[in-house]
Formats: sequence, structure tokens, C-alpha cells
Amino acid sequence: MTAGTPTPVEAVPGPVRVTAIGGGHGLARTLTALCDLGLAPTAVVSVADDGGSSGRLRRDFGTIPPGDLRRALSTLVRDPVTRHLLEHRFTGGDVDGHALGNLLLLAAADIHGGDVARGLDVLATMFGTRGTVVPAAARPVDLRAWLADGTEVDGQKAITTTSGVRRVRLVPPDVDAADAAVEAVLAADLVVVGPGSLFTSLLPPLLLPRLARALVDTGATTVLVANLREQPGETTGMDMADHLDVLFAHLPDDLVMDVLVANARLEDPVAPALAAPEHHPRIRRVVTAPLADARGGHDPQALAAVLGPLGAVAAGPGR
Repeated sequence: MTAGTPTPVEAVPGPVRVTAIGGGHGLARTLTALCDLGLAPTAVVSVADDGGSSGRLRRDFGTIPPGDLRRALSTLVRDPVTRHLLEHRFTGGDVDGHALGNLLLLAAADIHGGDVARGLDVLATMFGTRGTVVPAAARPVDLRAWLADGTEVDGQKAITTTSGVRRVRLVPPDVDAADAAVEAVLAADLVVVGPGSLFTSLLPPLLLPRLARALVDTGATTVLVANLREQPGETTGMDMADHLDVLFAHLPDDLVMDVLVANARLEDPVAPALAAPEHHPRIRRVVTAPLADARGGHDPQALAAVLGPLGAVAAGPGR
């Protein structure tokens, strides 16, 4: 286990091909960190959201939920004004609660025959993003969870607020990863998974069989960024070892991650960390550093200081 204060952020010598997998705010923090390193990441984004604006658009138009895709796209936009516009959320009227970026993505996909991946490419070109956003699957999926007592819970939104979840699966079960998502993992030098809600952000893309297999087969350095703490509802009462055990129980038996990145500041009053285990059979190395910002989320600069050296290793000889 390695610990210490993160070093100042320096650009990774390139070109380094880096792919980040996940969804929500956690993925956005990782993408910000990677952009701070001068990298142009590919974001492979969960498509299981069924709440809020994304859920409404998904139900109304039968589309991939746009919310997590929009957030990843806006994170990669260079211009802060454009980023603010994409994240603007309307109040009142028929568009109440919708983010402008969600509607733009829906329009761009509609113009191209409902192809959300093509719509993302169009918006990325229009806004000059620093990387690429790829849906994990070409069609939306739902989540179904089982509690310890056998109770079933359906839908990402409901699972987020449910305690005692032990296993999740995708519905329908035959949905698989998009080709572009698989290729992004296989072609990468560095793959970063997380941080994010265990059952509703991290696992949905990893439950896609070809994407999970790509994590096994890739020659990239694979990094798992641990959550700072348990999430009320979804992972109440789970320590770091529980998080890891549940995660790997859903994944291929031969999947081993190269590095676990965890928060070292266990006594932080805002974000007391889940203690990282010294060893785990599915983790080759544990790296700890103070990662929490003043609001209790992952600090992108601190995360960049940890990921930077890992990216440099990934780009080194033999890769």
C-alpha cells in the first residue's frame, strides 16, 4: 500500500489512450482529473438511468437515457459558458426539469435516425470536446436488484435508496456492450473505473458481458477508484472490503484490477474514508492519498496527482 500527499499535477507524456468507465458525478470527477493531465479520455457511460429528466425522455422517446452521457460530454467541453448551457435545467412548463444538454442530445440523435452515439459525436465536434463519450450499450437497460432476504427491487432510481442490496442484473439480460465501448477498453493504455455508486453507476456497464471480458483481455493498466464512503441507502453498512467483494462477485472470476486508488484521510470530518484493505485477491496494488475536497467529494486535482504517474507507467516501454 502506498500513501502520501499527492504531488502537483503534471501533464502525462503522450499520447496515452485512456478510457474511463462509470456514470454520474463520479465519472465526471475522473474525466476532469484526466483532462487536467492533458489527456483526451474516452468515457464509457452507463445507460441504466430511469429517473428525472433522463427517465422521462427515455419513456417518451424510447431512447438511451441522456443524463449521464450529457454530464460526461459537458465535462469534456473546454468552454465554461458552453458547459454551463449544457447543464442548464429549465423550471416550469413542458420542459420543467429537463437539462438543455439532454434535449440537444435527443435532437442530435433524432436527426441521425435515433442514433445516440452519432448524436454524441456531432455535439462533441460542435463543442470541441477534449475527448469522446460512448454509450456502454446501444439500447437502454433496466436494473433489477435482490436484497439479502430475496426481495426484488426494479429500477435504478428505486435501488439507489434501498438498503441491503446484494446483487443486481440487467433487464433484458441479453443486452450487450456497444462495439465502440469494447474497442475503447481494448485499445486503451489506461482504464479507470469509478468512482461512483456501486450498484447503480459502476456495475451497470460492467455487467455487459463483452465489456467485462474486455477488462480482462485489455493490455491496459486497469485502475479502480474507490468511493470515499458508504452511500446512504444503496450501500449503508458496507465497508471497503464489502464494496470490493460485491463488485467482483458480479464480474468474471479471472478479472483482476492492477490498482485500487483509495482515500487516505480516514478522519476527515466531511468525508471520513472507507479504510482500504491492505490486500485483496482481485487487486494487485493499493494506492492511498488524500482525495476528498472541502465538500466531501473526490477532488479532481488530487485524483489527477494519483492517476498521472499511473498514466505515465501505462504509456511506458512495453505498452
